[in-house]
Amino acid sequence: MEMMRCLSFRRLMRFLVLTGAALALAACAARMVTVAVPPRVELTSYPSIGVIEFVSTQPGTLGTDATREFIANLHGAQPGVRILELSSQAKVLQEVGHSELDFRAIRAIGEKYRVAAVLTGTIELSEPRPDVNISTSLSSISAKAKVDGRMSAKLWETDSGASTWSNSSWGNWTVGGISLSSDGDVRAGYHYPKEKQDQILMSLIKALNGDFWPTYEKRKIEEGE
Repeated sequence: MEMMRCLSFRRLMRFLVLTGAALALAACAARMVTVAVPPRVELTSYPSIGVIEFVSTQPGTLGTDATREFIANLHGAQPGVRILELSSQAKVLQEVGHSELDFRAIRAIGEKYRVAAVLTGTIELSEPRPDVNISTSLSSISAKAKVDGRMSAKLWETDSGASTWSNSSWGNWTVGGISLSSDGDVRAGYHYPKEKQDQILMSLIKALNGDFWPTYEKRKIEEGE
């Protein structure tokens, strides 16, 4: 009988200890809240921002597509930002009478288009390149087609012509492949449609524009708050 009472007491104490620990954890969890942290770069502080079409040495609409997606991302990050879409860098420079994009040209752009800041950028996507892999047994060969991408952007204030922010992003993406088995069968999967290019652009832009997006973090509320 004494042994049973001892076991019951131990079980009761263990239950109380576990219950107390659970309540303590619940109390700690209740004192944690998620708060929004403002973006590092507040674009809404500018009355208006001019965006010059991104420069690309490749033919086609890559610069135009990158600019469109870049602006959409900015509006998603900070709704209400006033953006004036300007033309190509070469045309804008010609209209303000400058040959290169320096602080003098930025001041002139601000005066002509009445913008408080100017965003400029570059975008480059390589041609698909092979990435060959030969198995250790030499029984098969596979070759992936990869594309390298790089994007950079800069924010200028037109009053002074000084740059206040800049960032770059880069990476590589698989767009298809070719495999050759030991029996001679060849399987090709090269695929680089417009949709894939858009996915690459969005990946580069999201990595580039992190400073414009708010973040969220958990913070502990001290007693008495």
